[in-house]
Amino acid sequence: MELLAWNTDDPCVGDLGTNLRAARKRIGLTQEEVAERSGVHATEVSRIEAGKRDPQVSTVAKLAKAVELPPGQLLE
Repeated sequence: MELLAWNTDDPCVGDLGTNLRAARKRIGLTQEEVAERSGVHATEVSRIEAGKRDPQVSTVAKLAKAVELPPGQLLE
């Protein structure tokens, strides 16, 4: 199955990454632990946090669950 994610300069994607990193750190998780909890590869977690990937909605939902937030809060 091909993962659809693109390099992007969209500032909203950067906000997602910043929010994900803050939520991850708030509960004391590493990127690897978020990857294990979510089923999203650690490299992809890193790219999303860096604002280099625009993930699918299903990926955002998995990551949000892993960091114990509603998906909408990652997108604010």
